[in-house]
Amino acid sequence: MAKIAVLDIAASKTGALSILRDFYDQVKGHPDGNEWIFITGAEGILEDCPESRIRVFVRSDVKASSKARLWFDLVTGAGYIRSLGADVLFSLQNTLPRGKSAKKSVLYVHQPLGYQEIRNFSFWKKEERPLAVYQHLYSVLVNASVKKADLTIVQTKWMRDAVLRKTGADAERVVQILPEVGDISAYGKGQRFDPNFFFYPAGDILYKNHELIRKAEEILKDRGHTGFRIRLTRDEPMSREEVYRTYFESTLLFPSYIETFGLPLAEASQTGNPILAADTPFAREILEGYPNVRYFHPFRAEELARLMEEVMEGKILPAAPERESRDTEPENSYGKIMELVRHEA
Repeated sequence: MAKIAVLDIAASKTGALSILRDFYDQVKGHPDGNEWIFITGAEGILEDCPESRIRVFVRSDVKASSKARLWFDLVTGAGYIRSLGADVLFSLQNTLPRGKSAKKSVLYVHQPLGYQEIRNFSFWKKEERPLAVYQHLYSVLVNASVKKADLTIVQTKWMRDAVLRKTGADAERVVQILPEVGDISAYGKGQRFDPNFFFYPAGDILYKNHELIRKAEEILKDRGHTGFRIRLTRDEPMSREEVYRTYFESTLLFPSYIETFGLPLAEASQTGNPILAADTPFAREILEGYPNVRYFHPFRAEELARLMEEVMEGKILPAAPERESRDTEPENSYGKIMELVRHEA
């Protein structure tokens, strides 16, 4: 049996942490005889599970600062992984430590900033600087890691195409596995669609593009529309269950122009309700075959306002949530990832 190290010091919130926990749950619930070592950046995220041969090591020192993380990636990380005697390193944090750290390496890339081409972020603008670092500097490490990895896993076709184009990696070493999207149909019982209710579940990040919604709202009010409401999770934290229920009551707004996958799009498409989404490769991929989506330019508030008017005026109505048939991944995507990682051992 093999010893497999799972590296994710970076994960601490939102989507990245969900990916780590979901994969941990997959390993915990399906013991395979291998020894699994999870390396995290904070206490309390995961715990040892002797029954499933899982050990958890916490490297809060690496998580302490961006400089410490860079030092780990470029200098000390490979030696640390080697000291654990890992046969396979599975990195969930977009990069691999520089140097030889294990016999085989598998990389999970879910950071799209270096691969999107819709916006070039500037180092000279304070609000854009952190994103510019990811887009122009951090992406160099990601690309180098893809070239080094024995296998790279991405979530969507557009990401796979972009990774291959940017890195020149062997196509056989970059595979796509769609994230799992749970069935939320049970949350639609008793919910009624309101054409004057719009919803956007997204965090407060520049490219989530909340500003476009604000501008569209001003345009609508200037035109005399006053009876509509917009609910943003940025301003009002909501439980996952409440988010699911709200999908069935509202029109999803999705002006975000940078996503690897865009989970709300996949979730809301189960309702049959209208979806107004920024015209991006990821949105068109996720919503392929969905009859009730309308697209707008991510930087033109007038287009979004016009589509919101059409919803309020009954020109875009809910429909049965039927999709054109298309190839989909197995329900247990983390099971497939686990299988690929074990295959490298």
